[in-house]
Amino acid sequence: MPAEDLKPAGGDTAGGADELIAPLAYAPPEPAPREARRPRRHHLGIAAALLAVATIAWFLLGARVLEVRLQPASAELDVDGGPSLAFGARILLHPGDYVLRAAAPGYAPGSLAVRVTAAGGQRVELALKKLPGRVFVNSAPVAGRVLVDGVDAGATNGEALRLAAGEHTIRVEAERYLPHEQSLAVEGMDTEQTLEITLAPGWGTYRVETVPPGASIVVDDAPLATTPADIELPAGERHLRLRLEGYRDEALMVNAVAGERRTLAALTLARADARLRVSSNPAGASITLDGVFQGRTPLELAIDSSRAHELIAFKAGFERAVRALPAGGKSRDIALELPALSGEIRLAVTPPDAEVFLGERALGRGAQTLTLPSGRHTLRVQREGYAPQELAVAPRPGFPQSLGVTLGTAAEAKAKSTVTRITTAAGQELVLLRPGPFAMGSSRREVGRRANEALRQVRLQRPFYLGVAEVSNAEFRQFRAGHSSGNFKGKSLNDDEQPAVNLSWEDAALYCNWLSAKEGLPPFYTVQGGRVSGFTAASRGYRLPTEAEWAWAAIVQADGSSARFGWGQELPPSAKAGNFADQSGATLLGQVIAGYDDGFAVAAPRKRFAPNRHGLFDLSGNAAEWMHDIYEALPAEGRTDPTGAGSGEFHVIRGASWRHGSVTELRLAFRDYGKEARADLGFRLARYAE
Repeated sequence: MPAEDLKPAGGDTAGGADELIAPLAYAPPEPAPREARRPRRHHLGIAAALLAVATIAWFLLGARVLEVRLQPASAELDVDGGPSLAFGARILLHPGDYVLRAAAPGYAPGSLAVRVTAAGGQRVELALKKLPGRVFVNSAPVAGRVLVDGVDAGATNGEALRLAAGEHTIRVEAERYLPHEQSLAVEGMDTEQTLEITLAPGWGTYRVETVPPGASIVVDDAPLATTPADIELPAGERHLRLRLEGYRDEALMVNAVAGERRTLAALTLARADARLRVSSNPAGASITLDGVFQGRTPLELAIDSSRAHELIAFKAGFERAVRALPAGGKSRDIALELPALSGEIRLAVTPPDAEVFLGERALGRGAQTLTLPSGRHTLRVQREGYAPQELAVAPRPGFPQSLGVTLGTAAEAKAKSTVTRITTAAGQELVLLRPGPFAMGSSRREVGRRANEALRQVRLQRPFYLGVAEVSNAEFRQFRAGHSSGNFKGKSLNDDEQPAVNLSWEDAALYCNWLSAKEGLPPFYTVQGGRVSGFTAASRGYRLPTEAEWAWAAIVQADGSSARFGWGQELPPSAKAGNFADQSGATLLGQVIAGYDDGFAVAAPRKRFAPNRHGLFDLSGNAAEWMHDIYEALPAEGRTDPTGAGSGEFHVIRGASWRHGSVTELRLAFRDYGKEARADLGFRLARYAE
């Protein structure tokens, strides 16, 4: 209000009246700007501490314990996926997905994805794999090849081999030296190891002396040295010839022993004034002079004409030729004829007017008895309106063979071809196979190859049935109730579902005939006096598979390529690839496959491992198998439906067994032979389809 209105009540200001007091003007202070108002520092610290405590409390209240076992224990561990708190081997983590990563010197880094659950109390293991070790294999001054667990790994005396940590079999091979094999524990972890190997010479050194000296020493038709001389001969039986002009040739057999050094007894050469140039028909006959082997025709011999001599030529399948050489003879040519041995084939033909051919030569119609030279021949039986058949025969002197041929009509042949599986009277299943031409054997460059595996072309034309599995003990006991497969070092081989073993080839052949009789089929094997004396190639009765049939079924793949092993192309075997010499049998067997365990120390029950592409079990592994064929070391090239040699003491055996663990034996091309029963040798059935 105005100042003049501020007067005391009932009075005025004149003559001593109260003085008017005027109020002072007041203005409140302006507030300070917001940014100028800062909290005190101790307030910030308190807030941060409270936040940290709250965060820790939140983490601890919600975290779960995960126990991580590391191998090695010294490995460093990182956790991806969220906050973590480690107390030694225990880690606190909230539920969720995490990745554990570990690293340690000498080990490959490792990781593990884990899911932590609300339940907690989980335990995981993270084992790091050792890095390969660096192994130097030295065999200086000799250069060789290194095989690690049967696989070629490179040359000696060179760069380090990168080998996984663990036990390995190291084998070093070099030409002219004995192979060296030993176990090596590889440390791994990128550490360096050196294996020093001294290869032992694979030859013996022999001093050869003659009276008079100066004779040429010939080995394998190549002059090697002149007597007296020290010569090196590879281990084994070696035949030497000593030749000196004017003297009779001398033959010398040396059983060379690796590392041996020996002086042979001096040979006194007999004077010779005549030379014989010996040939034979057929060529390649072996020649002995006075009972001493001289070589194979054609060859030239020096003889002493002052006395008589006896010359003998012989060759398989032919009669011997003997020539007496009276004293006083001069140098001359001698030609020897070796008549072919012959055998009798008694042939039954259905229909009876079918015509029989040997090559292009007609032999007549119907049943007949043929006398044919020893060796292999192919008979062809044909008649209009029927499918012709070819019959491979191998006449054997003194062993007449009875063969039967039944021609089928085209309609019958077609009907047979539709049956893809058959079941025998004993319950075995056989599958139909339609083979073709293929290369049988192995390349000379293949590691583990043996000399009897010459690569050759074989033509299979006849469809055949092959047993899905090997014949079991229970199945064989239907034929021979008292059979026992026995045991091997206390491990039974006699369970019903184990393959029947400890059987001779003849036992297996007689079982085939027994099974044929049960089904009313003509027997495949000819039996005289209780012994197998031959076979009827045209018979559709049960038999053992031929070696070529077994090889085609085991080796040839769908694309025409050849498998090296039952599981593929490379060692070691894949897990559970078959029943071989493995860790479970290490205490029973000599050589086993390092790191491989199929679970069976001896023979396994049949069909425990995966079959091949034809549905056939245990072609590789479990029991090795008897083949139909009589064994020959170097079978001929280009055969059609071969059935083996015409005569011989041994039969072919194919397939690795539970006792086999080397690269040689594990290969599908491996060829074995024998005549005695074995604890790891059984058989499977076969039958021609047409």
